[in-house]
Amino acid sequence: MKKALLPLFVTLTLAACGGGSGSDDKAADTSSQTQTNTSTANTQTPEKSDEFAPIAGVYDATYQGDKAVAVISADGKYQVFDDLNDSSGGNKDCYAAPSASTPNQKFDGLSFEYDENLRHFKLKDADPSLAFEVDEDKAIQFIIYGGNMTVGDTLTIGSANEVFVISPKKMTLTEADIAAKKCQ
Repeated sequence: MKKALLPLFVTLTLAACGGGSGSDDKAADTSSQTQTNTSTANTQTPEKSDEFAPIAGVYDATYQGDKAVAVISADGKYQVFDDLNDSSGGNKDCYAAPSASTPNQKFDGLSFEYDENLRHFKLKDADPSLAFEVDEDKAIQFIIYGGNMTVGDTLTIGSANEVFVISPKKMTLTEADIAAKKCQ
């Protein structure tokens, strides 16, 4: 009797240790794959969604009564809008795409990049150049436009065919406010 139980005991031991084959192995493989996929997903590096937070916002670009705003989005894109709520815009309560005479129109559609060494957010392909310098706490220290610098005041440069208005102060308006009032 003891001899008959010994092969049964060995078979049960091997089965309990995973020595068997068939559908049980496939279930074990799927389980380990799931664990591997889960751990891989948790170790991925998050995107830098707040990289442009120090400069993102809406800035006043009004020049001689002609209202305009510059918007720097969370992804670093620079957009200009003509605020038509003035006499030259027919007092319409909406924001339009910039015209050739809108301040900062030349920068519309460009994007910023960050230079870690200089702590500058520089507008790529801008002519003249535009950069926002931040301190170690990522607060705006000053803005460099061409060779000019502004600390607390708005810098306005106008010529016969181009106007640039650079303000270091963000408005209380948000990008969502501008988007909600785009002209139809």
